[in-house]
Amino acid sequence: MPREEEFQAFEQNVAGPGEAEAARPFAHAEMVACEQCLRANAPTRMTCMYCGAALPVTEQSAALRRPTLKKLEEWERGFNVVLLPREGLKTDAVEEAAVLLRLEASRLAEIVASGRALPLARAASMEEAELVVSRLRALGIIAEVFADEVLTRAPERVRALEFEEGALICRQGPEAEPRRVPFEEVALLVAGRIVERRVEVEERKTRFGSRSEVVEARELASDELVLDVFTTGEGTAFRVMSGGFDYSCLGASKGLLAAENFGRLVATLRGLAKAATFDDEYTRLRPLLADVWPPAEHTASLGLVGAGGGRVNTGAVTKVSNEAQFTRYARLLQSLGAKSS
Repeated sequence: MPREEEFQAFEQNVAGPGEAEAARPFAHAEMVACEQCLRANAPTRMTCMYCGAALPVTEQSAALRRPTLKKLEEWERGFNVVLLPREGLKTDAVEEAAVLLRLEASRLAEIVASGRALPLARAASMEEAELVVSRLRALGIIAEVFADEVLTRAPERVRALEFEEGALICRQGPEAEPRRVPFEEVALLVAGRIVERRVEVEERKTRFGSRSEVVEARELASDELVLDVFTTGEGTAFRVMSGGFDYSCLGASKGLLAAENFGRLVATLRGLAKAATFDDEYTRLRPLLADVWPPAEHTASLGLVGAGGGRVNTGAVTKVSNEAQFTRYARLLQSLGAKSS
């Protein structure tokens, strides 16, 4: 079978729902040759299916190219296509955009109806992200690209705060130099929750064969309130977690429960930083973030674990957390605020 026909058959087999146009056979003149391996590719592709190199843009392929939008791992650097809210979108435009973005039409409709700036896709390259933006613009949907380098920078965690006349003193630890932030420089407060699930498993080799059996499993979960504080100027950001925080700054209003103290702390900050924007919509919007920014999952080895009687087991821990998702959400709000100011 000639390479062009082989490729067309492959495209037809892997095409998903709504991608019949992308899977149709192309004439020889429409195919795009890879400059690295010289093999022919369908004009809908942005990268070579054989060697992964970026394909050149021809006059014919420019209108036919379609983003791949493969699922990226958390550690991979990507480019986030974010919806900028706009009224009056037609239903057929949403349905067509859902096919492009590889989202359920009902989920995209929810994102549009929320009236919020929310992620629509996470692309592997700026070129692919800009192609998505261009295709969405043709459907009347306005979006913008934000790089992971901007959205994944976690704020510095602070363990204690002090309130001075006209300023906030942030302390990261007993040996760290405190940071003084005038209240008029506090620009944004973003509240939410960090939920973490940790599963530890111990396994041992069975007596016969190389298979392993689970001998013990433990599951731990934590749920902490979080507040990110963003400032103007250099854009310094601080993170306050409800656990492991010294609430002495509340004085006589300090209570016994961390959740109550955290609420009072947020209310105090809002009262002192009167010009700051406050957002506590993260928890409500989490389901609309999960398709593009799912909770991060990481598995690591615990090495050999003593089991008594001279025997050892192997251990592994899997951690699932939404902290990176919350960081992206808060940084997105900060970036949008900086652009509008």
